[in-house]
Amino acid sequence: MQLSSALSRRAPMRSALIAIALSATAVSALVATPARAQGWTPPPPTYRLNDTAAGRVFSILPPGEHGLVNAADLALFEANGTRPAGSQDQLAPYENLPYGAQGLTDAQLSAYYNEESFGIPPGFITRMETPSASANVVIYRDTHDVPHIYGATKNDVAFGAGYAAGEDRLFEMDVLRHYGAGDLSSFLGPSCADEQMDHDSLLLGGYTTAQKQAQVDALPARYGAPGTMLRSMVYSYVAGLNAYVAATQTNPALLPADYAAAVGPPQPWSVTDVIDIATLVGGIFGKGGGAELANAAMYQYLQGQFGATQAAIIFNDFKEQNDPNAPTTAAASFPYGTPGTVNPSTTAMPDNAAAPLTGGPTDTTSNCNLTSPSVPALQVIASLVATPHSMSNALLVDAKHSADGHPIAVMGPQVGYYTPQILMEEDLHSTDGTYDAEGTSFPGTNFLVELGRGRNFAWSATSAETDNVDQRLEIICDPAGGTPAANGTYYVLKGQCVPMQHQTFSETCFPKPGGQGAPVIINHEVYYTNAADPVQGPVQGWTTAGGKPVAVVNQRSTYQHEVDSGIGFMRWAIPSLTHDSSSWMQGAAAIQYTFNWFYIDAKSIAYYESGLLPIRPTNVNPNLPTWGDGRSEWQGFLSVNGHVHQTGSPSGYITSWNNRGAPNFSAADDKFSWGPVQRVQSLNQEIQHQLALHNGKLTRANLVTAMETAASVDLEGRQVLPLLLSYVAHRSEPAGVQSLLAVLQQWATAGGPRIKASAGDSQYAYAAAVAIMDQLFPALNRAFFDSIYANGGVHQVDGLDAGYNAVPMAFEGTPNGAGSHNGSSYQDGWDGYDWKVLRQLQGMSVAAPFSSTTVAHVCGGAGLAGCGAAVDGALLSTYNALASINGSTAVQGWSQDAATKSAGQTMPQYDDIQFAAVGIVGQQAIDWQNRPTFQQVVEFPS
Repeated sequence: MQLSSALSRRAPMRSALIAIALSATAVSALVATPARAQGWTPPPPTYRLNDTAAGRVFSILPPGEHGLVNAADLALFEANGTRPAGSQDQLAPYENLPYGAQGLTDAQLSAYYNEESFGIPPGFITRMETPSASANVVIYRDTHDVPHIYGATKNDVAFGAGYAAGEDRLFEMDVLRHYGAGDLSSFLGPSCADEQMDHDSLLLGGYTTAQKQAQVDALPARYGAPGTMLRSMVYSYVAGLNAYVAATQTNPALLPADYAAAVGPPQPWSVTDVIDIATLVGGIFGKGGGAELANAAMYQYLQGQFGATQAAIIFNDFKEQNDPNAPTTAAASFPYGTPGTVNPSTTAMPDNAAAPLTGGPTDTTSNCNLTSPSVPALQVIASLVATPHSMSNALLVDAKHSADGHPIAVMGPQVGYYTPQILMEEDLHSTDGTYDAEGTSFPGTNFLVELGRGRNFAWSATSAETDNVDQRLEIICDPAGGTPAANGTYYVLKGQCVPMQHQTFSETCFPKPGGQGAPVIINHEVYYTNAADPVQGPVQGWTTAGGKPVAVVNQRSTYQHEVDSGIGFMRWAIPSLTHDSSSWMQGAAAIQYTFNWFYIDAKSIAYYESGLLPIRPTNVNPNLPTWGDGRSEWQGFLSVNGHVHQTGSPSGYITSWNNRGAPNFSAADDKFSWGPVQRVQSLNQEIQHQLALHNGKLTRANLVTAMETAASVDLEGRQVLPLLLSYVAHRSEPAGVQSLLAVLQQWATAGGPRIKASAGDSQYAYAAAVAIMDQLFPALNRAFFDSIYANGGVHQVDGLDAGYNAVPMAFEGTPNGAGSHNGSSYQDGWDGYDWKVLRQLQGMSVAAPFSSTTVAHVCGGAGLAGCGAAVDGALLSTYNALASINGSTAVQGWSQDAATKSAGQTMPQYDDIQFAAVGIVGQQAIDWQNRPTFQQVVEFPS
């Protein structure tokens, strides 16, 4: 059932709001347009002014830019399904590309993408706004409802960006700022779910208002003139946002209908709210690592099974810290994060790393379940936490391999599927010539374009997931010399017993309309490391180590520096500061969050991996918890030149799909899949295929075809299945299994596509093969590795084995996403482990093979000698299961596996992409494709 349909039945809750809005629209214009400032004439949105792309830059962002659904809009939608213009206009082009990608031409790109040129073509302006009587700014809207903002100065542009953000994403931003601040319950009313989300958010940042204000105020001292400008733009942005909030108080047509789900109308914003949203963006999308306790739990499980010596070897085999077979984006070596001889005294192992932590802000108040949570708000937050931040990809081809003699690119970030989308499009220009950028940004920080283009270049990003978070164990002590308390708030720092910092966050919560119970005051108690401690961060909770109490603290390099990365983004929009790959890299180097950045102009392509990356002592194991008492402190940060970077490419192209950045650049502690199989290989294979087809010269459309073909393949079928088929080719299998293998062989020869033959079909083109692979892959993993991990338990999703409890990585990142339906697929999984076993079984080379210790325990503990029978058993069990599930032994006719049968859905339905309804109106699901949310197609002819 669509969320919008479910919510439409709650119309009585909004009847008063609708009545007010309907009466207001009779006397008010849809858009408030105060008089502009004296002496300033709003400039026209001159089409392609200062734009060298000549219309060859395109983009797409489904479902559309429009995000305001007022009460009148909601009434129309509920009456007859009418949607506001611009709220769904980019959905069909995005959805249809998989079925039009083969044989695509440049002339056909406009059927699947929108032109991303500066300004608006004549005749395509839908409205004009001058939102301030004092700021010299004008906002034009085009036929896709994208705001094109022109101001006299950068501050005026920021003001307009704030006003436009209010128009397009006000309720969504309100949810995000309250979630980031840890006071969502005060905005949506008390509920157990809201309180728990407040707790979790405070453990990410936990900043006081004064600390947030200090981050903004420190910018000038930290960064000089650029810091002063950034601070000024933040204030102007908030002023513009507040201008829109004020307008909603006099014109109900500007008020999102979503506020019926909150406890009151929108309230004014502060610059500290920008920090709250930046904290979410950085803490979710721009970080890596911080899973040392989960790793410790896996290590302790292996110790219990095989003893300490073998456990260390097996753990390292599966961690794939620096696998030479792992595909990389850069060709040159950039050593980082490889430990030397580890000193065991630096490793801080809890007594039971798998046990839940105690203490901390984890408890909800009594009777918190008397009020139901806001469904739209829960949807956006749950989706944000589960957002596939590692599905972004980039394909860049150099001038030598381009049909037009200029580099081309297809690139974009994956930030999930929302309605309205969590990114917003915008076109920002200052008429004094100091600011020009167009693209997308996270609302709440969109006075800067974070992904997009400048006058003569474009850029994009993928999550780098490099290691900027460590988990520390702080030794609890008693300042009086007694026995430390289990959840004590004093700890050892460089030989001294020092107090933790403490902060109480209080929020007054009123029941939302229709809720029950009296107003309540909720107090969240948060503890932090001492102000003098180099390790700064909130305490996540308490446990024990060596029988003594310890506190767990997450040390994140960007903690207390949430807004600093804005310096880099701001540079990219200033033509005098960024005009070629070298000057662009200076901006990338200023971004402290961990991202892979990609650049293209008329002559060159480039890559830079950003992040404030700590240098750890060489005697520290970077994958396990360390002590916070001073013995394992960070030793500075990686230099600008030490970061992975590259201009041009020896292969003629640059690709990234969240894979390793460069040889010898270590995987973060939470990455177990930077091994020999990674989905970026599908991009590389498709680019190579297109180069072969087109005599080594690609068009933009050829590159789109390569991207979309890779977006529609099954990684297991593409990269692992051929090895399995070669292994079993000489084995004797029952007739039913032989039929199963024949179907798989046909599919593998076709490249492992996971797509319908046409959009109107109800099943995949190779339905039987897809069903077999989905059923076989977990069975194969269990055949190989049960004797190592099964004693820790196996978890399932819809009745199909999904992973081992002891290992912090599922068997596969399936299209279904364990029910998330967020499109992200095949980033993490056991493909590389199977690849190694299958190659070692066949005597093929493996740069970092499983050690003899690990090999001795695979395949039922019989080692490689037992793998033949194990594989035979997995194939036969798969055949028998699918014959029963499909009610037939005719393999070609199969179309269900255990999971789809359990869910009562076809495979395309089970895999489809579903939009999280942030607002009051939802969107229909679309066919699965493994593709960025916002995507650009780029070429600059001059």
